[in-house]
Amino acid sequence: MPITQEDIQAHYDYHNITQLDDLHTADYRQLVNGHAFFFQDSGGNLRHVLSEEILATNKEQLDVLIEQLREFRNIMNDAPEWMSEK
Repeated sequence: MPITQEDIQAHYDYHNITQLDDLHTADYRQLVNGHAFFFQDSGGNLRHVLSEEILATNKEQLDVLIEQLREFRNIMNDAPEWMSEK
């Protein structure tokens, strides 16, 4: 069953997410640490919280995912000073 806009809004409401583009890094860190985006199931698989899609089933797959995230990081904008923990 496809994820609807209502599903996304319910997820945001549950985790008190407003907009990510104006969220201070410390608040974003709390969301990440609170498993608002990813969780590990009882079998050890990394899953997306909203879709429950399996993203990685072992450390090598997770390493590949991390490599991809690092590539995305290289082309993303820096956080504005007012949002940054640095």
